[in-house]
Amino acid sequence: MRPLLTMLATLFSALVFAQDRNIIGTYKDFKDLPGQHQISVTFNPDSTFQYSAREYPVFYYGHFGENFSEKGKWTMAGDTIILNPQLEKKTFIETEVLEQGNPGDTGLTLTFNHINRYFDAQGNIVRIDTAQIRQLDYAFNDFKKRHRRRVSNSRSSRCTFAGYIPQEIITNERTIVVEKPQEPVRVVYFGCYEQLGTKPFTIKTAAPSRLTFNVYSNYYQDGMFRQVRWLTKADGSLLYLKQKSNGKFRKGLHWSGPQDNILKRQHANS
Repeated sequence: MRPLLTMLATLFSALVFAQDRNIIGTYKDFKDLPGQHQISVTFNPDSTFQYSAREYPVFYYGHFGENFSEKGKWTMAGDTIILNPQLEKKTFIETEVLEQGNPGDTGLTLTFNHINRYFDAQGNIVRIDTAQIRQLDYAFNDFKKRHRRRVSNSRSSRCTFAGYIPQEIITNERTIVVEKPQEPVRVVYFGCYEQLGTKPFTIKTAAPSRLTFNVYSNYYQDGMFRQVRWLTKADGSLLYLKQKSNGKFRKGLHWSGPQDNILKRQHANS
């Protein structure tokens, strides 16, 4: 009986705690000028929400200028809002490297594809778009600065905060041919915004003549927000959108993408 009473008391406390946090209303991110908000979310009393932004919340690197909007359901668990708790989690970004080998080839052909895949509510692919990766860094066997090369359709900015810029190959094509490395290629490193970073890929072919790097961005018709958690401030005035790997939320104002933003309530709905 005691464990049951303890569980009921804990559940009752959580419900009361959640009710104290009135989050009904519209939240937007911090901007100096009226009407220039990048992100807006409205929580309605019927447990639905509307979200809009000038960038994708999942693909905030590599998808510049893509407007995004979504409707869905929300619930509260203590001090945390959960968006679309009824939707199972999905993989949004996938990558692969395809290999072909021909020892007689003197060059190494590299192909880079950014593939957008659109899924319906039943999980079927209904559309595929393939585009050039905006800017990609690659290296063979190690990712040290002197071994990196960059493939891009325009030259990198040489501003103060640009950091290290590898030797660049400027092209509008998705395929290039480079000189084969003198040492056997055991690992190839690919890094780009669409992949959200750099990953090593083990090469199994003894003498590869072609490597095809594919980045897949997956869009789901029934919702891109899936069991997403946002932390609320006690008075309901702020939302913290960035949950770290340890489960805690980033509360500073540092900005590196839409999901790092803090949203401030603009007005409350009765």
